[in-house]
Amino acid sequence: MFTSRAEFRLHLRIDNADERLTPIGRKVGLVTDQRWNLYLRKQEQKRRVLELLETARIGCESSDDHPTLIQWLRRPEAKIATLAGKIREALGDEPVHGLLTTIETEAKYAGYIAQQERQIERLRDSEGRRIPQEFEFSEIPGLSTEVKQKLQRVRPETLGQAGRIPGVTPAAVAVLDVYLSLARA
Repeated sequence: MFTSRAEFRLHLRIDNADERLTPIGRKVGLVTDQRWNLYLRKQEQKRRVLELLETARIGCESSDDHPTLIQWLRRPEAKIATLAGKIREALGDEPVHGLLTTIETEAKYAGYIAQQERQIERLRDSEGRRIPQEFEFSEIPGLSTEVKQKLQRVRPETLGQAGRIPGVTPAAVAVLDVYLSLARA
């Protein structure tokens, strides 16, 4: 799959693939005990590093006048490598390979990831929204002729079904959702 074509590509990063897929692999018996223990170690280290970054402050440990390390890390010029020594000291161990990169990426893209999570939630909420049988797809401006034809031919019963039609983009489903809302109003 090309992540550039994926609907929610910020969640499909290479640095978080183990976080997304290891629990699923474990459930179906594909993840060894050794790999599972490494995953659990990484999750625990991530929790501890995030706790450090969210509580420790730049310059002065207790003054609210200084930003937390996570706030500092969100700045474009900030690099987590600068904090590697402090992180190693807090962990009492070497961070698991790739952990610091994942934390830095999540910190820098936190706003975009949160926005995407809200979009995912809205999509889940609208998944079951029914499309009236007599709905005229050809009347919707903003949809390509190809998408209109596919929708006319398949006549999906819900927005979720419409979104699973090959070639019907998430943007087209969003436009359809808006027009369904307007039709009900």
